[in-house]
Amino acid sequence: MTPASDVVDIWVNLLPPDAIKAFVGQPGFEGIGDFFGGDFGDASGLDVLVGVMDKVGVDIGVMTAGLSAGTEDFLVLADKQPGRLLVAAMVDSPTTPRVNVERVRALAQHERFCMVRVSPLVAQYPLNDKLYYPIYAACEELRTPVAINVGIPGPRVRSACQDPVLLEDVLIDFPELVVIGAHMGHPYEALLIQYMLKWPNLYLSTTAYLAKYMDPALVKFMNTSRGLGRVLFGSDHPFLPLPRALDEARALPLSDQAMEAFLGGTARRLLVKEG
Repeated sequence: MTPASDVVDIWVNLLPPDAIKAFVGQPGFEGIGDFFGGDFGDASGLDVLVGVMDKVGVDIGVMTAGLSAGTEDFLVLADKQPGRLLVAAMVDSPTTPRVNVERVRALAQHERFCMVRVSPLVAQYPLNDKLYYPIYAACEELRTPVAINVGIPGPRVRSACQDPVLLEDVLIDFPELVVIGAHMGHPYEALLIQYMLKWPNLYLSTTAYLAKYMDPALVKFMNTSRGLGRVLFGSDHPFLPLPRALDEARALPLSDQAMEAFLGGTARRLLVKEG
């Protein structure tokens, strides 16, 4: 078993009851809370969340907050658990790019702020829409990774906005930007492998996707020299419960080197600020 110091979950959620109600109440999200059978109580408070991490041996969890508001509150919580929690901000209002850039620049000064998230399915703007370009440009300049949801989403909404073929525009226009494809990108794993071979700053994450369902070709890729460290572990806890996600991740047929990179080594390199 990989030691806890090597495990980073790049997507965990802290969800008070009002946040849960707002999330599952979005059009098309009906029933999403039951998709994996998660217990939302496991993320209802900071102590509860950290307790789950401790129980399964996760050293660092990356909490997700909205970019427009609330991120500072999450950073305060992260400061109360030094070395255990980082914060990512979800672009929740893509139609205000200037404000979003100002927010990213301010948040990036905090040592526990590590990433910006783009979830195209919510507002239905394609991931390569020009509304996101100012954010991508700022993150490239600030050396802040961007995680972009790709593939067919679980909620019953249109999927075209998350087609991973659109990533190529972003990777061409922002060659120094670190992009992490979130939520696995199924059923486009073959395309994403080819993109990762082509684009050195593109990574993929297993967030909200059980490891036992991973494409065998992707697992094989993770064991190769060119695929080593290109896929990151994440759960999206509590929607996909962290204990279940990590148990199945640890069961993958990976070499020790590939497992270390997958469970935390790459995430530490990309997300944890030195000093």
